[in-house]
Amino acid sequence: MTGAAPAVDWDQASAECVEHLRALIRIPSVNPPGVADAAAGMDSTGGETAAAAYCAEVLTSAGVAAEVLETIPGRGSCFARLPATVADPEPPLVLLSHVDVVPVDVDSWSHDPFGGELIDGVVWGRGAVDMKDMVAMELSVMLALARAGGERSRDLIFAAVADEEAGGVFGAGHWASERPDLFSDAAGRPAAAALNEVGGYSMTVRGRRVYGIQVAEKGIAWTRMHASGTTGHGSMPNPDNAALKLAEAVTRLAAAPQPARLTPVVERFLAALGLTAVADGIRSGDEASAFAALEAGVEDPVLRRSIAAMLRDTVTTTMIQAGKKMNVIPGSGEAQIDVRTLPGTDQHALLAEMQATVGTLARVEPVIMLPAIEAASDAPIVELMRSALLAADPEAMAVPMMITPGTDAKALARLAIPTYGFAPLLLAADMPFLSLFHGHDERVPVSAIEFGLPVLHEVVSRFVTREMPG
Repeated sequence: MTGAAPAVDWDQASAECVEHLRALIRIPSVNPPGVADAAAGMDSTGGETAAAAYCAEVLTSAGVAAEVLETIPGRGSCFARLPATVADPEPPLVLLSHVDVVPVDVDSWSHDPFGGELIDGVVWGRGAVDMKDMVAMELSVMLALARAGGERSRDLIFAAVADEEAGGVFGAGHWASERPDLFSDAAGRPAAAALNEVGGYSMTVRGRRVYGIQVAEKGIAWTRMHASGTTGHGSMPNPDNAALKLAEAVTRLAAAPQPARLTPVVERFLAALGLTAVADGIRSGDEASAFAALEAGVEDPVLRRSIAAMLRDTVTTTMIQAGKKMNVIPGSGEAQIDVRTLPGTDQHALLAEMQATVGTLARVEPVIMLPAIEAASDAPIVELMRSALLAADPEAMAVPMMITPGTDAKALARLAIPTYGFAPLLLAADMPFLSLFHGHDERVPVSAIEFGLPVLHEVVSRFVTREMPG
């Protein structure tokens, strides 16, 4: 295959992609599995393996060798490969995704969260945004390239894995450690790059449509905080109450936010959005003016919170548990703290600072610590993404960005594989996309997939056929 990629019937390919998405949504691959209340009353045991098996069956039926690998029964991942066709191939490209989804509160949904319903041009269901839409799009790209045949200068690897939503212990993290060959070529060279979730969608800021190409993500330092006290009868209060100590400890943490600072990727992102006043305020040490400028410059409150979280290490209390009975003063308690760190932050030093903040009220200890990661913003594949987006939407901008969540990119980073978030979607300005990650009424417009699928295909096909920019 040389020159332009073979023509694809994008109406048919997009319709097929939407049907794959709907089928995947109907598989309740909830993480953690086996909790019926978290899966709208359905049995989600083995859901990840079932979703992986669906991908493998689709690929196998198209002549693409695919396999489902389990870490433990039910926690399955799908791996497939379109091999290079040239004598001296370059390192592979990985299409990375995850098949697991977070639990649902079914009473808060307008539609069946596992129905995969298509209503007025919108697909509804858990995973429509995070991230079975990308699973379906990457699956469709694999199918299109397999059907086209022709020359490939590198392997194209499909990896739809389990357990991303809980840190990848039963998914990408395991396979990167135990089977690095799954992400390498026959010579043992790790992939040149991977395409993953989150980035690539459009945002409307100050009247301008912007696509963020994810090149970096914050680190994770999930933390437990333990408090102890003296048990006793609830009718006789005493100050040595574990619940009160936890309450005071988390209040102290909330009252002591980390200072704002700029990273190069975020500084360039702010400039592209026309938010230089935000960066100016942080550089001058005037955080009040910086966040006032952010408030004035970004209308979408969820996007505003996302950008604010790109500007500092964050410490968020997410769970508090103390006591077992109404009339018993608890002698112990625990809080779960979700800590996210910017590139360059010493995570152990930050936890030590948290310990100093809470003092003797509680003991701070790490649970999972994963560093922030960053890939090159000027890599050729980034230019491919930018040019493909702007060819499809000439009036927009496409700029590198950092995201605040963590992804399976952290597992591939251990193999020195740069991973980019690129799930291209063209969204209406009023689409509350960011709020749908882990939210109720998760949904994605068919029109967004119809835009994004050929864009993703363009990037992948050019990267695996040496049709590079410049």
